[in-house]
Parts: sequence; structure tokens; C-alpha cells
Amino acid sequence: MSEYYRDSAHLYEIYDRFLTSVLTDEKIGPKMGKAGIVIKFIYTDPDCEILIDLKNTPEKPGFYGTFYLGDSPIKEDVWSKQSADHSHRFWHGFENPIAAVAKGKVKQGGKITAMLKLLPVVRPTFRRFPEILHELGYDDLIVTKK
Repeated sequence: MSEYYRDSAHLYEIYDRFLTSVLTDEKIGPKMGKAGIVIKFIYTDPDCEILIDLKNTPEKPGFYGTFYLGDSPIKEDVWSKQSADHSHRFWHGFENPIAAVAKGKVKQGGKITAMLKLLPVVRPTFRRFPEILHELGYDDLIVTKK
């Protein structure tokens, strides 16, 4: 059972707000948009998928990419499979993605080097994720250093 998410709808509620914030951000969005890749995140517990399209023209005005919660019509260039809880801690800045792959906590495939180039770009979002949780009234899901 997930430590942070009741079900996939709960996860999608949080990531919808978070990804909207990131992909419309005037500083982060353009840098992500330049990545030119499509990334699929496959989560377990709860089982769900999120695809972020940074290759094609964004569907919505003001966005620097398009994201899909659940099924998507686009094929990914790279994929990453991990527990939803691991991802939750990652977006707080508490998980090292390279170490996680080495330890088998995260499995990846496709153009992995292209995804790794996004790490410096997404670091500022580590502050934004807890802010989103607070805005949604989920202060109990904010992870703090122990």
C-alpha cells in the first residue's frame, strides 16, 4: 500500500496541478520544452502512468509541453518505472535518480541520456512540489528531512 496516495485518482489530482505549474512556468517550461523528448513514467502502488511530451507542439496555449494522465496517444522515447512513493520523494529532492537506478529502485529504457539532461532543469521544481501539496490541502503528504 502506498504511503502517500490513496489511489491513482489521488495521484493524478496532485500531478495534474504540479505538471501544469511546471509546464507553464516561464523559467522552467522553456528549458524543459527544449529537451525534445517524450517521457513516460510508469508508477506502481498505485498502478498508473504519466506521459510528458516535450517533443511535439504543446496542445494548450501557455504550455511548454503536454502531459497525459493515464493512457496517451503518443509513443515515448524514454520510460521510467518506479513506485509512486519513490517518485513522491524524488519531487521533494530526497531521491538520487542515478543511485535509484543502480539499486534497482527505478528501471529505465530508451533515450536515458536525454532524460538525465533534464535533471538540472527540474531541480527548481523540488521546491514547487511541496507548495502544490500545500495548495491542495495535503500538508500531511509533504516530506521533510529527518
